[in-house]
Amino acid sequence: MLPDELRGFFQQSIEWDSVVGTFDPDEIDGESVGRFLALARTAGRITAVDPDESVDAVLRRLGLIRDGCITNGAVVLFGKDPQKYFPNTVLRIGRFRRADIIIGDHEIRGNLFSQFEEAERIIKNYIGVRYDISEEAMQESFQRKEVWEYPLPAIREALLNALIHRDYFNNTVQTQVRIFDDAIRFHNPGRLPEGVTIEMILREHSSYLRNPKVADVFYRAGLVERYGSGIERIIRALKEEKLPAPEIVSTPLGFTITMRTSPFTDGFLQELGLNDRQIAAFSFLKEHGAITNGQYQKLNSVVASTALKDLNDMVTKHVLERRGTSRRDMHYVLVRGGEGSP
Repeated sequence: MLPDELRGFFQQSIEWDSVVGTFDPDEIDGESVGRFLALARTAGRITAVDPDESVDAVLRRLGLIRDGCITNGAVVLFGKDPQKYFPNTVLRIGRFRRADIIIGDHEIRGNLFSQFEEAERIIKNYIGVRYDISEEAMQESFQRKEVWEYPLPAIREALLNALIHRDYFNNTVQTQVRIFDDAIRFHNPGRLPEGVTIEMILREHSSYLRNPKVADVFYRAGLVERYGSGIERIIRALKEEKLPAPEIVSTPLGFTITMRTSPFTDGFLQELGLNDRQIAAFSFLKEHGAITNGQYQKLNSVVASTALKDLNDMVTKHVLERRGTSRRDMHYVLVRGGEGSP
């Protein structure tokens, strides 16, 4: 076998998180184990635990000790300093003005639970949030409602996906989150397994666990579900907020999920000089995804020639794209991304 083929063979036959090492038991952080047990009890996904149960006993129950030795999975999940043994198991978060201009860079170390918590905090500092103080929102909780630029459930799912399904055998690529003005991209060195396609993971599918021990611990903590439903929940969360579906790519370099937000804010639309009819059509498009000349006429109570003039103007201003090969199937969709998109 060639070196890459040999490496791939071992990766398919060996689970990285079950490999044991000569780790000192003192490397495990008892407080991290305790926080996990609290989460697991709240989620109802772990049997009754003796408060005096030792860390060693908990790790054995979780299958993180084999033949009396601590596994890689135990170290990255609960270690005090996992990077002491696995230098590349860090999470990088960058805020980019453009693909070549970075205005914020963070290297997050520590165990996976710490990385998840810190990463969510940093991402929330970089994405926009507005406050809904409408009567409907106030009725729900008597408090203003936070509306994030991206739905937080989608952010959490993408983060967990990157940490759990990472290819930890790969020591050359770090798990990365890149935040742009109109997009956020999650990348981890863990491409889809042989025979699994993007189309397959976009529909109901069995879960493929590259790191089953890591996945099981996050499941017991109540942070993820089984059955490979993470991508489905990301798509659903974005759809509920009327955001574009995520772009998903798997290459030999790894697995990438990109979420986008529309660059067409109210202020931007006004700067373009769109009239009230066109702005109404824009709102219709965000909800329905496409609009025809006939729908534009009905929406704005105008004749066909006026609708065509308005729609063509939006195409010229790069707000819409014209789709279809004949008058019968002609329709318009929103331009995705915008200038400066990564």
